[in-house]
Amino acid sequence: MSRELLRTSLASVEIERQGWCVQDQIPLDVITILAGMAGIAKSTILAWYVAGLTRGTLPGDFHGTPVPVAIIAGEDDISRMLVPRLKVAGADLNLVTALSGVHVVEEDGDWITSPNLSDDLASIRNALIDTGARLLIIDPIISLMRGDSHRLEDVRRNLDPLASMAAELDIAIVCVAHFNKGGGQASDKVSGSHAFRDIARSMMLLAVDDETDNRILTVEKSNYSPVKPSLAFRVDSVDVPTRSGELTTVGRAVMLGDSSLTVQDILNRDVSVLGERSSDLIDYVNRQPEGTRAEEVAAALDIPVNQARTYLSRAASSGRINRAERGVYTALRNTNATPPDLVGSVASVANSVFSPPNATDATDATGHGGVANTVASQLVDYCLHGVTTGSRCSKCGGVAA
Repeated sequence: MSRELLRTSLASVEIERQGWCVQDQIPLDVITILAGMAGIAKSTILAWYVAGLTRGTLPGDFHGTPVPVAIIAGEDDISRMLVPRLKVAGADLNLVTALSGVHVVEEDGDWITSPNLSDDLASIRNALIDTGARLLIIDPIISLMRGDSHRLEDVRRNLDPLASMAAELDIAIVCVAHFNKGGGQASDKVSGSHAFRDIARSMMLLAVDDETDNRILTVEKSNYSPVKPSLAFRVDSVDVPTRSGELTTVGRAVMLGDSSLTVQDILNRDVSVLGERSSDLIDYVNRQPEGTRAEEVAAALDIPVNQARTYLSRAASSGRINRAERGVYTALRNTNATPPDLVGSVASVANSVFSPPNATDATDATGHGGVANTVASQLVDYCLHGVTTGSRCSKCGGVAA
């Protein structure tokens, strides 16, 4: 390997305008980060963006011109979550391609595993060229990474080549990330190394306004636009017929327009509204091994049920407790520290045996049963055929060697 420093005379550089996949929100040629708590409808709002781009209805360079989109869904099963969600959003599925796995062939056999940025970026690049995709969604980004997402060097090693590919192909790349537990500034909420924020040229944050149950999507960082819009949308539950004739339920984003409320406002309100009762509420939840509901909290703390429901939702949104399912809240597994994100986890999209359960509420099902969650608290090993622990390897059944 050789390395040669490149020099550019700035006198030879012509000024160009910044292109927009979605005006003032998702720029072309760079990486955008979309971050929020788990289960908050990140994948649902992305389906709304995909629908708009494949129909040519969103403001930006592609308004009036439908464009292809590519998706790498590291946690959602294609047939059970991805397709139903896109269908109810109104996307033109003829223009959407899932990069669902990598077919590995060796002398002693072949198998399907999940893509990763270290080994498969060239194949991803070729797929984007073949499909003509102008947007690549990676949901979540850590499912394609090798290394530690809290180490700057590891994040840079994975994302710098991805950013270069975005510029080379003149496409937008949206990488989905999670929030850290606890409060703090919105700008510091993205889980993992600060390099995620540094590499991204645009960063959108998502939170729930518990007073209305609307989602608030705020452009928290934008290198190319003086405008940092904040949008409100609600999530409706929609029944979708399946191949068997039964119904499955997924969330659909319904855009409500501009909002004066920002994600930072919600984070600030979460801290101020809970106030002196926050420790009582969290202590009570932490003592309930099977979880608790608002009615039980209200009785224990001698407060109205509606107030208990609001406090629980805000405590969950700020990362102090877990929202296990609709109406049920549980203690964090570790209330003292947030463990590093283990990267290199596997996608269920190429392995139907690990499909997540159908969504039954108005939030998206990100993390509800994906293989990435199964291995989230384990060290990531690899079988002899290159398949990550928890993935279904056709040769050894997914058992790590």
